[in-house]
Amino acid sequence: MIHRKIPFTTNMLQRGEIFICSFPFTSGQFSKPRPALVLMDLGNDSLICRVTSTRHSGPLEIEILDWQAAGLLKPSTARLTRLVSAEKHLLQTKIGELSPADLQRVRQAWNQHMKL
Repeated sequence: MIHRKIPFTTNMLQRGEIFICSFPFTSGQFSKPRPALVLMDLGNDSLICRVTSTRHSGPLEIEILDWQAAGLLKPSTARLTRLVSAEKHLLQTKIGELSPADLQRVRQAWNQHMKL
């Protein structure tokens, strides 16, 4: 499957959209183009999390069940443990969006485990 390129023409991002983004490594020294899930629109920036095909388990590692419908090439996991606030221009190409069921599972994990 080849990524479907959807033109990014709006300034307002929607929760659940998936883009290719140069996502930084934890050290901050390097980055790698990879899928990123939009969690919040923050004006000029957005809060995103890493999406990876590497299996991870934990309450903040959410398996994307409808990965093909989301535009992903492989079974994938949304890693709420890998959050970044990114300038919107870094979100290079929209490839799809989560199904309502997958988005609800991400929302439930966030609401249950991300409390201050």
